Amino acid sequence: MLRTVFAIAVAGLIFAAVSGTAQAAPIAPLPPSYTVDLGILSDVQWRRCWRDRWGRLHCRRCWRDRWGRVRCW
Repeated sequence: MLRTVFAIAVAGLIFAAVSGTAQAAPIAPLPPSYTVDLGILSDVQWRRCWRDRWGRLHCRRCWRDRWGRVRCW
């Protein structure tokens, strides 16, 4: 029990010391060459395709709803 209390106290001191000194760095603007390919991040739909036993291609549109579940149409 004493070891657990001591470990919690040490962890609390380390957390207090680190959180006071560590700060997030400001985000610098990205160069245009990096932002050219970021347009694909806004694509929220994709196609799920498969072939049946006769070789025909079947595709469905899929997306994630607001709860993160995959929905296909």
